[in-house]
Formats: sequence, C-alpha cells, structure tokens
Amino acid sequence: MKRLTAFFTDDLLFTVSFLIAIISCYFGAFSLKSIDFNVIFCLFGLMLFVKNIENLGILNYFAEKMIDFSATTRSLIRNIVLLSFISSMILTNDVAILTLMPIYLTIIKKFPAMENKIAGAVLLIVAANLGSSFFPFGNPQNLFLFSFYSLSTAQFFEWALLLLFSSLSFLLIAFLFIKKRTIPKQNSPLPIINKKKMFFLSLTGLFILFGVFNVLPYFIVIPIAAIILTIYDKEMLRQIDYKLLWTFVFFFIAVGNFSQVDMISTFIKEQFTSNTRTFFGSILVSQMISNVPAAILIAPFTEQAQALFFGVNVGGLGTIIASLANLIGFKLYKEYYPAQSKKFILQFTLINFVFLICFVLFFSFLL
Repeated sequence: MKRLTAFFTDDLLFTVSFLIAIISCYFGAFSLKSIDFNVIFCLFGLMLFVKNIENLGILNYFAEKMIDFSATTRSLIRNIVLLSFISSMILTNDVAILTLMPIYLTIIKKFPAMENKIAGAVLLIVAANLGSSFFPFGNPQNLFLFSFYSLSTAQFFEWALLLLFSSLSFLLIAFLFIKKRTIPKQNSPLPIINKKKMFFLSLTGLFILFGVFNVLPYFIVIPIAAIILTIYDKEMLRQIDYKLLWTFVFFFIAVGNFSQVDMISTFIKEQFTSNTRTFFGSILVSQMISNVPAAILIAPFTEQAQALFFGVNVGGLGTIIASLANLIGFKLYKEYYPAQSKKFILQFTLINFVFLICFVLFFSFLL
C-alpha cells in the first residue's frame, strides 16, 4: 500500500491526468483513435536517444562550450534561450526542449549559487513554444491548422512573421530582468568524447528524426531505434520517464471523450463566432486541455482561422498543461532538482502569464 501511495503521490500531474481520463470515460466512449501514437512513439524515441547522449558525456561537452561563449549569467541564459527559439523552428518545440534543457541543467549544476536558474529554464520553454510557431511543421497545432484551413504558404508566413517578431521582442525585454553576474573562468578540461560511439548515436538520432518528421513511418522507425539503443545500453529503458508518456496518453483520452459530448460541441459552436471571441476562447481552452487538442477541438466550429492561429500559439503560454511541451520541460527540470518542483511551478506560472498578458494586449489591437 505504501508503494502504491508513493507511486501516485510522487507525480501529481500524472495522477490528476489519470483521474481526468477515468472521469471522461463517463461522458464519452473510449477510442484508441483519440491517442496520438505519433506523439507518444516519437517522444519515447527522443527520450531514449537523449539519455544515451547524456550518458556518453556529450551534454557536458556542449555545456562547457556554452560557458566559454558566455561572460555573464545573463548572456548565458540569453544564448541558450535564443538557441531554443531558433532551433525549435526546425526541430519542433518538443525536440528543442528535450535537447537543450538537459544541456542548460548540466550548465547550472556547475554554478550552485547561480541566480535566476529557474527563470532561465522557464524562458527556454517559452522560447521553444514561440519559436516553433514559425513553420507549419514546428508544432502539431500549426501543422493541423495549415492543413485544415488549406492555408497558402504566403498567408501562413504573414501571420507567423508577426508572431515571430513580437515573440522575439518580448524575449529580449525579458532578458533585461535576468541578473548580470560574471561567470568565473572554468579551468576544467573538456570531457573526452568517444568518437565512434558519438558517430553511432548520431546516425541513430538521425534515424529517429526521420520518424519524427514523417520521412519514414514512425511506427517502424522508433521501435527499431529503441531496440538498437537498448542493445547499446540495456539500462536505458529503466531511465525513461514512463509517467510522462502516460500523462500524454491520459490527456489524449480525456480530450477525445469530452469532445463527444453534444453540449460541449454546441457550446463551442456558439462561442467562436468572431475574431475576438475565437482568440480569447482558444487561449482559455488551451489553458485547460493544452493548445494542440484545443486547435483540433475548435477548428471544425469556426471560420476565424487567423484568430485561432494566434490564440492556440499564444495559448501555449500560461498553465503547465497549456502546451504538452511545458510538461516535458517541467519533468526534465524535476529530474535534476526534485526539491524545487513547487518553486518551479510558481515561477513558471508567473513568467508565463506575464508573457500571455503581453501577447493578449498586443493582439487585441490587431484582431
């Protein structure tokens, strides 16, 4: 009983998502179609790959190089946050966070007295969510909206550029609030990397990315890559955060079940009738069920494509569940600093809502 209690109390987000999924089954019929197995498979493959990279010492290598490029704590946070912003455009927000958050956390482990380390982690997540909105394939909600509304490339980038420049402006302002402290010079030598193992892992990582970007079928690529990586290091499978994967599954189930309720569908259809109502409504729904399910749920009931685009992308800011990428960032931080979970949630919520308010004020004058 103690083990069972500890299992559910150790990760409250997992427990809450589990309870919501069970409750939702009362309102709608459970269907496997509700679960986006593409997301689950790809996330599993990426987590396994990053764990192998971490054990090989590559994260420590990049951490040391990042420190060399940065003279102060502000420039250090600014450099890795901007890297997250730019890389998420191509790699997607999930991949950017999975790749860069461990590097950032490895860096700050070297400076126990460093200030604003939680703020830096939160800004990294915010940057990944915002930067990934620039290309249709950067995040799932934009890929869905691009296809559902048959948007032209010119139209999409007209909206995306506006979001990109406003996002970059708000991030640059945010850096001014990071305390500027000189980083002491590091005399420790760079870790030695086994080049043969690095080459092998790079090929495997590229193979996984083929599945993530649908170059090859994910349901074939990811299992093969998982088997290869497991043979390479059998202990890897034990280090994967399976609760995070199940949290995603439970959210997909809940959204799928609740969307079957006629009252909810009717309510959505009546509410999303104008640009302003669609913008604010999609932000609100994103806070409760995350922005990807919100886009899928709302799109069939409104013709306000632009407002929905801005709403679900900005709506990834706010609560910890507003974007599934937020959950990934939180879980990674918790792995390194388990005692700071509550403090992280508080700062995450504060910083995200400040950004959200800024975007709401900005787009209120444009829609």
